[in-house]
Amino acid sequence: MEKYLTLPLEERDVRSLKLGDIVYLSGEIVQLLSAAHKRAIEMNKKGEPLPFELENRAIYHCYTSLKEENDSLQCNFLGASTSAGVNYYEPEFIRTFRIRAVIGKGGMNLETLEAMKEVGCVYLAQIGGCCQLSTQAVSSVNGKFWEDLAANFGVQFTFNNLGPLIVGMDANGNSLYHQIQDKVEKNAKKVLENII
Repeated sequence: MEKYLTLPLEERDVRSLKLGDIVYLSGEIVQLLSAAHKRAIEMNKKGEPLPFELENRAIYHCYTSLKEENDSLQCNFLGASTSAGVNYYEPEFIRTFRIRAVIGKGGMNLETLEAMKEVGCVYLAQIGGCCQLSTQAVSSVNGKFWEDLAANFGVQFTFNNLGPLIVGMDANGNSLYHQIQDKVEKNAKKVLENII
């Protein structure tokens, strides 16, 4: 089922999403990778304000290229990054900042899935190679921050119908990635039993 959602998101809307639903997101979304997650958590522990809003919002595991044009930032391109690299920080991040959606590719671990279930957050999977679709959905680049983190710098975007995004992990403890892994392991076990 296709759903068009606008940020910030209500918990009830997120919990109504099912595995396999197709989502298009509009509104402000922040690009954050592992080093930026770490910094946000550390700043929060020190009581320092972040340069963006997170509660009821979405974050995007992605890389981007920006250019300055007429005193504003423009997006050359952006594309989803593999989310597994953020597994270490994501459960604490979700619980601390009460985010509603994580966008990326490749899925995340069971600890992150548990945090999503607890808070009411979903993982929205983007198919690799959809750089052009993502870039076309950018309405504006609202700010760039933490440039000292090199490739892990953060960006706040406004998107208009970013998608198609697939609900790969829902807010009720279900994961397409883990379901597939279970099937693979069961099939592998059957094959091995037949060989032996």
